Amino acid sequence: MSAVSPLAQPEAWNLVAPEYVRELMPTFETFSRDALLRAGVVQGTCVVDVATGPGTLALLAARDGARVTAVDFSPEMIAALRARTVEAKLDIDILEGDGMALPFEANAFDAAFSMFGLMFFPDRARGFQELHRVLKPGGRAVVSSWTPFERSKELRAVYTRLWEQLGAKPSQPGAIPLSDPDTCQREMSSAGFTHVTVNEVEGTIDYPSTAAMVDATTRSSAPVMLARRALGAQWEPLLWSMHEYAQAELGPGPQRVTLTAYLTTGTRP
Repeated sequence: MSAVSPLAQPEAWNLVAPEYVRELMPTFETFSRDALLRAGVVQGTCVVDVATGPGTLALLAARDGARVTAVDFSPEMIAALRARTVEAKLDIDILEGDGMALPFEANAFDAAFSMFGLMFFPDRARGFQELHRVLKPGGRAVVSSWTPFERSKELRAVYTRLWEQLGAKPSQPGAIPLSDPDTCQREMSSAGFTHVTVNEVEGTIDYPSTAAMVDATTRSSAPVMLARRALGAQWEPLLWSMHEYAQAELGPGPQRVTLTAYLTTGTRP
């Protein structure tokens, strides 16, 4: 049996929760808004957001008048969402729970989502099956995942030195879960969904400098934070090397990072 990825454990996401909210939420709203449109969410739609993280999609759906339930296994992410929900004066049912064993009866929701969450489940098939189970017939699910990071010259510049240090091969098939459209289509279809489509959606993040990009990206990345802890005293020299490499590749000035995601959409028959 293969080892469970550290990204399938709450600890990794607890480490980055504050920076994840600050650095990534505004851009992730682009993907979440697109997902809500694909699922046909309107006022009164009953929505579940699985592996909600800081609740980017859940908050948008609630603002639109949907009835929203949000689930995540990270206590820190749940705390961040609760705080933002109170601040925004919204009504969201927020639960700490397992996306592979959702605490809901069958046929409970009109639309189901997992934005950059299900892709890290140790049993993705079970995750897709749970979305299918809790949807009403005719309901739609949307699951987002990343295209290969090496398609972005900016992300390549940030992560090359880290990949070298860890001996990682990001271009190897399966290195990033659900990072090719055929796999996305096949896994959602295998769970019983029909009319499955896979679409690419882009979001951008602007940084005032290459140094700011490297710092922000490393602070908000769960894999990087795990590597930082594992490397101990080796981390600071590595971070310096990452800065040097990125500036050599891109120059020191302002940077715009384009993030590209697959949004896989299917209907429960």
